[in-house]
Amino acid sequence: MFDKLAPTPITEKKYRYLMICAMVWMFTGAWVDASAHTYIIEDIETFFTPWHALLYSGYGFVVISAVYVKNKMKDYKFDVGVLGATIFAVGGGSDAIWHTLLGIETGVEPLITPSHLMLFLGSFLMLDHVFASRPEKDILDAASIFSIATIYGLIVFMTQFINPFLDKEMFFYYNDDRLAAGSVFFHAMLACIVFVYAIRFRVSPRGIGAIYFISFLYQSVFFILGDLMSMVGLIHSGFWFGVGAFLITNWYYKTNHDRKVQIATALIGSLYGLFVVLNILYLSIFQDFDLVWRFYGLGGLVTTPLLFGYMIGNLGVNPKTGEVVE
Repeated sequence: MFDKLAPTPITEKKYRYLMICAMVWMFTGAWVDASAHTYIIEDIETFFTPWHALLYSGYGFVVISAVYVKNKMKDYKFDVGVLGATIFAVGGGSDAIWHTLLGIETGVEPLITPSHLMLFLGSFLMLDHVFASRPEKDILDAASIFSIATIYGLIVFMTQFINPFLDKEMFFYYNDDRLAAGSVFFHAMLACIVFVYAIRFRVSPRGIGAIYFISFLYQSVFFILGDLMSMVGLIHSGFWFGVGAFLITNWYYKTNHDRKVQIATALIGSLYGLFVVLNILYLSIFQDFDLVWRFYGLGGLVTTPLLFGYMIGNLGVNPKTGEVVE
């Protein structure tokens, strides 16, 4: 069944770049909608909002672009992208009915309602189409790398209620310390998994850095309707995290160390924790937040992801030969 849904490879670069534009439009709209649900939820009384307009117009552009490309290629196959677009359309219609009958959700509810889960599933399948339709199976082009970053960003979107950069206040209340630590460990491990997945396709150091930077760019949109300084700060953090990932990946390709994938993945996890700690210290020093974490607790936010990352790095190793899986 899955072979039947496999998309036809798209070799024209202009079509692949068109996919990148469609992804940016649609998923930026999703993050703007998340910003609206966070900062102006009291003013949202209907499904028909500018934020939904941005999201669904992006979806419309995705569909129009796909139809255009398929028609140019004479490809009329029902593939994973068409399936995803169909599921998203059903989810969008269900979402409109849901909001009309039950009102606007608050808190974590918007991320787990049935209609939104359909939107997420459809989105994942459409992004999978971008990835699977790459011209060469053993090489990731720009659109493929962008699709990985966007899938990563979509997972972060779904778990935004436990994100150390989006809910930074939880680090400054004693009762939230367990949630705060869990948010760092979860997202650090997610960053490690993304690294192991991408490195198996031999993505260049620049490509690895771009994946993380793009994911941070998506997350920064979360603040666009309420906290522009935090938006700029997250973009800044994403840029330097991308630089760090670039250097780690560069070392990975140049070294012959027999544990290089484990070490590199551990460094990615630890790097994520380090940037969270730097963000906490910045808020404490320059924005007068009262720091409740002690030095060894902050150190643990860096070293614990290091240990988790090392174990996750074993996913990139053949269990029989011990060699890195290509």
